[in-house]
Amino acid sequence: MKYSILLLFILSILTACKHTEADSEVQILYDQVIEIHDEVMPKISDINKLKKRIRISDDKSKRALSLLKELDDADEAMMSWMSDFQKYKTLSDSSSQEKLKYLEVEKTKITQVSDQMLSSIENANIFLDKK
Repeated sequence: MKYSILLLFILSILTACKHTEADSEVQILYDQVIEIHDEVMPKISDINKLKKRIRISDDKSKRALSLLKELDDADEAMMSWMSDFQKYKTLSDSSSQEKLKYLEVEKTKITQVSDQMLSSIENANIFLDKK
């Protein structure tokens, strides 16, 4: 009987450690996703300023219109990602593996959004610097 209790106690400690480790991995990945978001989110104001500058320039060329669309698309991509990411809250009762899987996908998505935003900003700046 003593050995059964001791074995049960040891197994519960090992399981708790494993849960803590998995939860830690989830938190690390979550923090990485949020860090990418937090780095690029302030760039929305840059996007809005660039759209305004292009509109004020009164340039109706295909390039200017294309850049406006590119900036709009980048802005919309961020807003859409943020809206979709709210689903993470519904995973509170999910396993760590499910959370990790979800966060890996979201990390890829927010990285793509970041790249899209930075690229559209760079392209608009190049265009406006030539004017």
